[in-house]
Amino acid sequence: MKKNKLITPLILAGGSGTRLWPLSRKNKPKQFLEIFDSLSLLQLTTLRCRNTIFNDPIFIVGEQHRFIVAEQLRLIGLKKPHIILEPEPKNTTAAITAGALYSKNINKLAPLLILPSDHHIENTKQFIKLMGKISRSNIEKKLICFGIQPTFPEIKYGYILSENITTDNLTIQKIKKFEEKPNFMKAKNLIKRNALWNSGMFLFSANSLLDEVQFHCPLIYKNVKLSFDNAKPDMDFIRLDSKSFKKIPSISIDHAIFEKTKNSFVVSTNLKWNDLGTYNALWDISKKDNNNNVVNGDVILDNVKNSYIYSDKNLVSVSNIEDVNVVATQDAILVTSIKKSNEIKSLINILEKKKRNELTEHVITHRPWGYFENISSNKTHKIKKLTVMPGKKLSLQSHNKRSEHWVVIAGTATVTKNDKEFILKKNGSTFIPVKTKHRLSNKSRIPLIIIEVQTGQYFGEDDIKRFDDIYGRINNS
Repeated sequence: MKKNKLITPLILAGGSGTRLWPLSRKNKPKQFLEIFDSLSLLQLTTLRCRNTIFNDPIFIVGEQHRFIVAEQLRLIGLKKPHIILEPEPKNTTAAITAGALYSKNINKLAPLLILPSDHHIENTKQFIKLMGKISRSNIEKKLICFGIQPTFPEIKYGYILSENITTDNLTIQKIKKFEEKPNFMKAKNLIKRNALWNSGMFLFSANSLLDEVQFHCPLIYKNVKLSFDNAKPDMDFIRLDSKSFKKIPSISIDHAIFEKTKNSFVVSTNLKWNDLGTYNALWDISKKDNNNNVVNGDVILDNVKNSYIYSDKNLVSVSNIEDVNVVATQDAILVTSIKKSNEIKSLINILEKKKRNELTEHVITHRPWGYFENISSNKTHKIKKLTVMPGKKLSLQSHNKRSEHWVVIAGTATVTKNDKEFILKKNGSTFIPVKTKHRLSNKSRIPLIIIEVQTGQYFGEDDIKRFDDIYGRINNS
């Protein structure tokens, strides 16, 4: 491999985890949350790769999150990003294989750097220096993992044991064994054996990875290749073919390739890295007050210590307690022990069984035309505030199970109702009966804000039949 090839970042942004619920929801998982300095983890990951050693990143994104990804990248200056859409989640082997095929087409022999979009790395300069150093070494046929030197016996990470063989005078070591997430005693023993945390960051050539997938997982390779070959451009996205993609088994790159290949290596790093999988992890890396509390939003504390307190709107008051985690959003409140914040999976399972919308929907949901905010919801009605950006419009659509009443509170609306088109200004309103074709447009230069009152028997976002849409959503969400 030529040493002057730039590195191509492949950023995995398709996760939909809820480990940071209620901040994180299925419709807006943690990679899209503005946790640090009003920037999302996706944006921070992307900005980390703005350096002369990198090509433009490639993004692998879930179908339902494509517009929020495009908008967040636009806000940091990426006007025409490479965004590949997965028809459905199939874990990292399928995503990385698709990204490798795409990278091979556009960047030929460039090394491919795999980066999760939802991790935190404090020292960007050290990250860039490390990636440049390793990419300039002889990595031909090597599949390299980046291992993190542990600072304590963490049980929520996987571990990597190496054979202590170095090459090219760098700390590239042959992998001896992968260890799944251990219990506490095993984690302590692994640290004594100089095991590393598995960061989920990898470096290899696209050809090397594709050769390994073709050898170890021929069915995955065949169907990803078919899905990629039959991909179609959709606005600024590359949409993988769903027919072939649905046939792909869901398996991580660790299990499918790295645990089987003879060409897996690890680089030991001391990057200040955190996968931000729990509120305890957020507390650990955040700035604290004199009582060791992390506080965000409108919060008043009285004799509180060692706690994480978050409010995104209303006042939260906490008194005479310690080691607590309180997260208050507009529609949900979580209270748990900060030391056991990694154990909320059972709570998530309860929410799933009860089919609670709070697990899926965020109060604010982004769309290509703007966004809407859920104000109130129950079995008889749902109230939203819609913000339509200048020059944007919703799809021409109808609903089978609900009626809608629109009231303009700011801006000027152009309304289509069946075959009629008319203007609504501030304080104007209109009623949209069930099964009526309708469309909302903003032809003005200022945002249009609408209060939408839905009544009927069902208010899910899937009760939409689209007849025309400038964003290509006729057959897609």
